[in-house]
Amino acid sequence: MTTIRRLLILAALLLPSVAHAQALTYADRSGAITTGGTAQVVLPAFPGRHGCMIQNQSAGSLWVSETAAAVQGPPAILIPVNQQFLCMSPASGQAYNIIGATTGQAFAAREW
Repeated sequence: MTTIRRLLILAALLLPSVAHAQALTYADRSGAITTGGTAQVVLPAFPGRHGCMIQNQSAGSLWVSETAAAVQGPPAILIPVNQQFLCMSPASGQAYNIIGATTGQAFAAREW
């Protein structure tokens, strides 16, 4: 059997699983800070999470954490104005918390 034929057979066997693995569902978790200075859940715990994105769309900094309730400083991760936080694959299945200083600070958030 030629090398080309072996590669074609291998590709044919792998294609269905690759196509299935790419079928993701996106969830919109956008919102705003409900109470300034108080952490809130932006992404609920989801063990099947592949990735996520949170963009700060407000005039003040936001902070995000998946390891504990977010605080406005370390160990939370700073999301400056008009910047994004990306969780890459494999993403944590923990709940992500967000905090901002002012009620009404807007953010866009997606998870997949």
